[in-house]
Amino acid sequence: MTRFFAILIGMKRFLSIIIALSLTAFALTSPAQTKVMSHRGYYAHPGSFENTLTSLRGAQELGVEGVELDVHLSSDDSLVILHGPKIPGTGYPDIQKLDYKTIRACRLPNGDMIPNLREYFSQAKKTTGLMLFLELKAHPTPERETLLAEKVVALCDKMNMYDQVTFISFSEHLCDEILRLRKGAVVIPISSGKAFTTEELLRRGYAGVSYHMGVVMNRTHLLDEAHEAGLQTVLWPVNSYDLADFAMRHHVDYVSSDEPQAMLNLMSAIRELQWKQTKKLIVFDLDGTLTQHRQPLTEANRAVLDTLSKRYEIIMAGGGNCRRIYAQMGEYPVTILGNYGMEESRIVDGEFKIVREETSPVDRKFFDKKTRELREKYGYTSYKGDPLEYHQSGMVTFALLGTKADQADKLAFDPDKIRRREMFPEVSEIFKDYSVFIGGTTSFDITPERYNKYDAVMRYAAGKGYVKDQILFVGDDFADGGNDSQIRLGGMDYIRIDDYTRLPEKLRFLF
Repeated sequence: MTRFFAILIGMKRFLSIIIALSLTAFALTSPAQTKVMSHRGYYAHPGSFENTLTSLRGAQELGVEGVELDVHLSSDDSLVILHGPKIPGTGYPDIQKLDYKTIRACRLPNGDMIPNLREYFSQAKKTTGLMLFLELKAHPTPERETLLAEKVVALCDKMNMYDQVTFISFSEHLCDEILRLRKGAVVIPISSGKAFTTEELLRRGYAGVSYHMGVVMNRTHLLDEAHEAGLQTVLWPVNSYDLADFAMRHHVDYVSSDEPQAMLNLMSAIRELQWKQTKKLIVFDLDGTLTQHRQPLTEANRAVLDTLSKRYEIIMAGGGNCRRIYAQMGEYPVTILGNYGMEESRIVDGEFKIVREETSPVDRKFFDKKTRELREKYGYTSYKGDPLEYHQSGMVTFALLGTKADQADKLAFDPDKIRRREMFPEVSEIFKDYSVFIGGTTSFDITPERYNKYDAVMRYAAGKGYVKDQILFVGDDFADGGNDSQIRLGGMDYIRIDDYTRLPEKLRFLF
């Protein structure tokens, strides 16, 4: 299969297939961005093996959006990860009948130990945007399955993993037990034969459904009805061009693949060809996307904007105010949606002009009190400058190091955003009547509820006559809490930039 993908992607046959696809793609609604789930981690390379920490690290380095893993209870009630039930390379036929000590003494074909779930979570937390599809394996009795659910939920509670975990299982009892134990958990049943009705999925509180390809190939209405109801869809196994094409055309949210690298390349190539022909408006985030945080626009990225502006309309959408963005970009002549859409600037007769400013009242006593409590709880009681920045628009910046912190300290504080992601659920709950984003390098941006980048872009697009399928957003932080997260949640097509210096390389296909 690996050889098949290499040939498909690298040779003329691939190009001819893509061209044929382009002739029919535009008769359909532009597909949502189908994401790649690496089945049992990324183990399709030397030195790795499925469901190991090695395969998880490989998936993280590869940059997939999801990883599937399989969880069992040992005979003495420990959470261990293996597809199972047989332990490869040993004579043990059933991992669920072994105690933890015996399991940990085993070595898999690549030399790895069988990981426990705590270890797996600890490694996964290093890539906060990675979604874990945690398959709860069926057990001999309902009592054992309930215990499995209880232990998994307890660990997720302790390690604060719910933002990164989707619970999946062939056992509907296990699915129901997770929801009983943790209301609001994201639970998806897996089916290799049963066709769930949308009504049943909604009634039981499931977030979606995971189907074997054989269930839906001739019953695509199952996918359409699920999407219309706002449910997620997952398809497996997807290891070929034809199935990838099917999944993308039918708006599938995730495909589970044993060849994730090839699948990423394949889907990227399909999207790039479609996007170059359909996109009219390209929207950019600034910090982390076009520039280093609060640093000037580089000449290389300025040249990218110059090139793209000859073919597309280019605008900016940022969390900062329009004047700051304009200055940081070296007065580049572009329309700016600032403060998450509360402000808009345009170039009129060659001059920068604010054309819209909206404001919202702020309860300063409430913000002062609640952010002081958060500082005391999390240990951010020392800071430079002011603890909060109250913007004229009504946006509030909760700066953990203060408004006058040194730039070097800010850049070193939380580069992977782990510290602020740990706080994010509590900050969001306290300010539940607002929109909360992990902004900049050390702060949270808190805006009136209706202001976010997705709504700001769609408001602008409506005024210009664009529809969503004609818009492409370029940003760096689409994970939950990220200031680009609403773009992903709203279903807008986007490109994630991991390193602003690679922007020309990432966008060359649009030239």
